[in-house]
Amino acid sequence: MPDVIPMSVRMSNMSRAARGTCEPADPRLATLLRRAALVGLGAVLLLPAARGYSPWLGWMPLWLLGMPLSALWALHGFRLPRRASIAAMPRRRRRPQARRRLPRAVAPRLARAA
Repeated sequence: MPDVIPMSVRMSNMSRAARGTCEPADPRLATLLRRAALVGLGAVLLLPAARGYSPWLGWMPLWLLGMPLSALWALHGFRLPRRASIAAMPRRRRRPQARRRLPRAVAPRLARAA
């Protein structure tokens, strides 16, 4: 017999991010992460050593750019662009799929059979 779980219990067990009711991000932390990403971007663009590999840390652009930007994205609840902005983009028209032509020797035989 399957266990029936009331909807109120299921909703309370859902994460706040999944329900869309997560609290706003701390503005001080968001500012700190934005500044860290900008400093990392400047370092990667201006310092050749920041584009390389460190035996202790690994690939430097990952730590200077990737990690602050992913932490900022996580701070804002992994939000993706809105659907309205995606729907406003012009769509490419799809060409119809090509149909295979019958060989010339087969085409007259099919016409006679019909």
